[in-house]
Amino acid sequence: MFETLEAYLQEIRQYLPRKGGGDEIVAEIRSHILEKAERESGEATGESVHAIISSYGRPQDVAAQYAEGSEIIAPIFRRHLFRYTWILFALHAALTTIALSFDASIIMFPFFFIPRMPSWAALVYLPMAWLADFGIVALTLFIVTQKAGRPALPWPRILRVRRLEPPKPASLAWRVAILAGMVFLLVRYHTIFFYSLNLRPFESLMDPVSSIVLSIMFIAAIFCNAAAYAMRFVINSSWVLLAKDTVVLLILWSILNVPIAVRFKDVQGIDLRIYGGTFVIILITVTAVKLLRSLARVAGEIAIS
Repeated sequence: MFETLEAYLQEIRQYLPRKGGGDEIVAEIRSHILEKAERESGEATGESVHAIISSYGRPQDVAAQYAEGSEIIAPIFRRHLFRYTWILFALHAALTTIALSFDASIIMFPFFFIPRMPSWAALVYLPMAWLADFGIVALTLFIVTQKAGRPALPWPRILRVRRLEPPKPASLAWRVAILAGMVFLLVRYHTIFFYSLNLRPFESLMDPVSSIVLSIMFIAAIFCNAAAYAMRFVINSSWVLLAKDTVVLLILWSILNVPIAVRFKDVQGIDLRIYGGTFVIILITVTAVKLLRSLARVAGEIAIS
């Protein structure tokens, strides 16, 4: 009946605790506004209700009177808690992968301190890193909650994703074609990595053992991509994309840490190890960004549900 009143009450509801009589508080505020409108104007009309709302105060201030001391993070901001935590943790995990790959430490005060450590130690380090990221996000949202006004939380442009479109048979077909082509090269030539100089015949980029092992790992990543796309014909969910990006990122990390001595062919004037490592790092960066976008999609689906 009074759209302005309902919108105002809904905004107040966002700042109230989920538990603790939020519905009763909203009903009480609605009753107060309507009674005051009738008392001052004779009857509750759209204009009289709007005038009362204008003098009633900001929604967050009204909600604060009823929820004094019960909320550390406002409900309207609480939905961002795990969203930003997982995004920060994804970046944390990507940097940890880089640190492990180069056997180095990374410090980005006050957000990250990734010490030099063996690969197995990452299994202990990453859960603690998640807790630290959760604390950073919670502290930030607490400060935002206490801040005057109604601040808008930032959202990186690169993570602003569109609605997940239905999969297309043609897109699945070319993914399967690429996978089949890679498998054919591996079976026929025992590698998918070739190089050629001065229009000479193509040669394998690495020694036989390295070629087979790394080719299988890259094909596994391509297979995950095609399998996830096919899965979306059954379950078109962002969770499928998130799982795929996670697995692919782990495969790429394993490629950088493969437990064999990778020997590239000697090419005069070219250090193929640098080019190969740079290529894998670029793939990891792209996959990490896709993982962040998948996390954003999943967070959106959770918020809608």
